[in-house]
Amino acid sequence: MYNYSAEQIKAIVIDRLLERHSDIIIGNEVMYGSKRKVVDLLAIINGKTVAIEIKSITDKLNRLQEQIEEYSKIYDRIIVVAAPSHITGVEKIICKNIGLYAIDKTIEKKRRSLLIHKHNKMEMLYSISSSFLKRQYPQYKSLKESEVRTILLKEKMDVVHQLLVSFYQYRLTEKFLLFMKDRGEQTLIDDIPTLSLLTRIDSF
Repeated sequence: MYNYSAEQIKAIVIDRLLERHSDIIIGNEVMYGSKRKVVDLLAIINGKTVAIEIKSITDKLNRLQEQIEEYSKIYDRIIVVAAPSHITGVEKIICKNIGLYAIDKTIEKKRRSLLIHKHNKMEMLYSISSSFLKRQYPQYKSLKESEVRTILLKEKMDVVHQLLVSFYQYRLTEKFLLFMKDRGEQTLIDDIPTLSLLTRIDSF
């Protein structure tokens, strides 16, 4: 059994994603939601948001249910990539629409992720910086952050979803392109921090 660290698993997952998807943007440790928590990896694939949770052999599963519940409020797909010793435990926690992959010598698909159709608009709006929202809606420029989000809560889900995707594309693209420029034939652990820069929701 390969005892990969969480960062080693991230590197393997990133390479797998890049190999399989040409239209993709990836971010590392991206902050989301009103609680300002962080998702291990976030991928934007063909206009859909994919949250990826990593569980290495040294990680515990006690927070996984809460993490999945929070991701489900915001993201279109959720995938858990776990060490083989965690697979049985993860299967007991996640519901059938959550993707599951075991990682040992290679990545083995246990369960395909399905689209999540019911989201929480306010949690999605809290995942978008207020400065970005005000640029999209300049008529609300003078309002407080909470006031802008309360107004936008009345928009249709499709509109809020597109705002979220556009925000991630805006926030992550530059660093993702830099990562791709500096990356060699495969992703190294030292490459990953490049994907983490400027991912805080309200960092500017």
